[in-house]
Formats: sequence, structure tokens, C-alpha cells
Amino acid sequence: MEGMPFIELLYSTSVHRRIQHICFADDDPDDQLIFVTVMKENFPFIRVETFYHCNALLKFLNDEINPLPDMIFLDLNMPGNDGNACLQLLKETARLMNIPVVMYSTSAYERDIMKSMNQGAYKYIVKPTSFQEIKERLDEVFLAYSESGDHVQEDS
Repeated sequence: MEGMPFIELLYSTSVHRRIQHICFADDDPDDQLIFVTVMKENFPFIRVETFYHCNALLKFLNDEINPLPDMIFLDLNMPGNDGNACLQLLKETARLMNIPVVMYSTSAYERDIMKSMNQGAYKYIVKPTSFQEIKERLDEVFLAYSESGDHVQEDS
């Protein structure tokens, strides 16, 4: 590990063991592609499951054959159940309520941010405009999570 930058060393020893699987729900295929590309290039050890709407995400999460993710990212403005409605459904489901949910939206309105946080969102990210900014926001979220000790434990 000699010569490895500090942040990479931190991820290889800390986050790697804690965040191994995330779910990402966003109805925009371009936003999905950008997010997945940033994840693959910067966090290749984290598996990403993608969904175009809340119902598909919930179907996956409620199927007990599927492993629970360590974290969920939700777009706020999706058709059907929007991000906040989806967040509420997640927080009302015993099996899912302790999974950290990060809202990931173009909306920077204070009322949207406060509503999400009041409903139990772990973090709220206003969608960055560059790959580097996305990486930086993800670095911040993953680091905060790894330092918090708040980790999902699946029922055996």
C-alpha cells in the first residue's frame, strides 16, 4: 500500500468493508449512466443495482431472496411514487427502515431538502454538474457513513 494516496488507503481499509452494495433509483437514463460510470471508475468494489422507479426498487428490496443494500440513493422527481413517497414507504417497512437513504436530486429548494430530511433521509445531495463533483459528494457520503458506525445488519 506504499505510495497509495491517503483517500484511497482509507477506502481500501474502511469503506470497502462497510459499503459493498447500493441501490440507485432514478428515472433518467442519462443520470443513471453518469452515476454508474462514476461508481465504476472510483468505487469499483461497490455493486450498484439500478432502478427506474420506486415500485421496481421496492419489489427488489421486498424480495427476501435479494440481499439488502448498504445504502439507497433516490431521485426526488420520479413518476409514480416520487422520491419522498418512496422514502416514506422505505421507512415504514421494518426490513428496510434502517437502510440509509440518500436523496439525489436536481432540486435545491430548501422545502424539498427539509421534507426529505424530516422523513428520515440520511443525506440530501443536489445533483452535481461534473463527474468530479459527483465523486466528491460520494466521497463525503461514504466517509461519513463509514465513520458513523451506522451499518445495516440483515436478519439471519
